[in-house]
Amino acid sequence: MEHVLDNLLWIEELLPPGYDCHPKHGGMAYYVDMKLVLILVERRGLYEHKGISYPFELWNGAIFPVLKKAQNAFFLKYLFLENHPANKDWLYIPADQDDFEEQIKQMMREISKANPLLGLPLKIDGPAQDSKAAAPKKKTAKKVRASKKSENAYFLNIAKKKS
Repeated sequence: MEHVLDNLLWIEELLPPGYDCHPKHGGMAYYVDMKLVLILVERRGLYEHKGISYPFELWNGAIFPVLKKAQNAFFLKYLFLENHPANKDWLYIPADQDDFEEQIKQMMREISKANPLLGLPLKIDGPAQDSKAAAPKKKTAKKVRASKKSENAYFLNIAKKKS
């Protein structure tokens, strides 16, 4: 899968100094202060995801990772944002929007201001970061299952005597 950006490469210049980038989802993912803050993708012609058609290209634009519970703050301020259907924690600006450049600049200001609601923490894989290895497993007391066999036999015996 190619990770080449042609038309959206200018957006990199708007990122604050010290960002890091890696290929992701057929585009480039950008990290600032150990948080994923932006994914740029340029794959044209894809309007469908999981059998549902959308009125915008799904993989041609800018994706801004924001936890689902924090997205309302962005929707109130930036009416142009779309939910990306591939991930519930992604807000999206399709590149074919009329004011795409201005919309990107507005969101890049949020990144530069280090808005705490914008971005997802970097996931680090490995044994030192594995939550199961880091925290000892709590032992739970086993439930004792009492044998009801003798109790049931006693009640059956009483029932037989009464009949």
